[in-house]
Amino acid sequence: MSQVGSAPAMANEEATTSPQASVEDKANRVFLDFMTKVAQYDELVDAGKRALMMFHQELEHFRRPKLLTESGAISEIVKSNLSDRMRSYLEAGCTHHNETIQNMNKLHSCQEKLNDHISKAKLLLEELHILEEDDEQQSGDLLDKAVSCASVMVLVHNMLKLDYTMQEKIVKALCIKTTSSELEGYCQMWDLRPYIDDNVIQLAWQFVS
Repeated sequence: MSQVGSAPAMANEEATTSPQASVEDKANRVFLDFMTKVAQYDELVDAGKRALMMFHQELEHFRRPKLLTESGAISEIVKSNLSDRMRSYLEAGCTHHNETIQNMNKLHSCQEKLNDHISKAKLLLEELHILEEDDEQQSGDLLDKAVSCASVMVLVHNMLKLDYTMQEKIVKALCIKTTSSELEGYCQMWDLRPYIDDNVIQLAWQFVS
């Protein structure tokens, strides 16, 4: 008798817990998708950093000072090896024409990579925003953990938006007239990522189940 009587109670318990468990499971999946895209964004940032450092290197190479032929040792070397090739090299400002073309091509390639980074990062941020809105819709009647996940998503998304805006400004500012000190500052800020709180990111990963 007791077993028969307990059956409806078990059914009622499943009926009351199952919908919430289903919604919570969906919220967890949304959060996992969100953090996966955060990891993809971080990979893009690293690739962008490499492109920015390469741009810095190539631009410094392009602007390297001319050979100081007035220097005692260099002057002696030039005089003792003043071939047609050496004379042409000096007349060209101590640069090779082909090398200059290659250098400019590399600079252009770096800028293309950085522009591509900005486009991909913007797309990822849009996808993160959609997931954030989706999670907010799920968190109304959920447990504290799910509500906390939604709050963390908002924090992380806002940080990444600021990080992206900084990178976008850096990429738009790059040109052949960008000074060495400016380039060094851009590289440092890109690497530092001042708008990203590592503690918040670590907290977010702790919610991944």
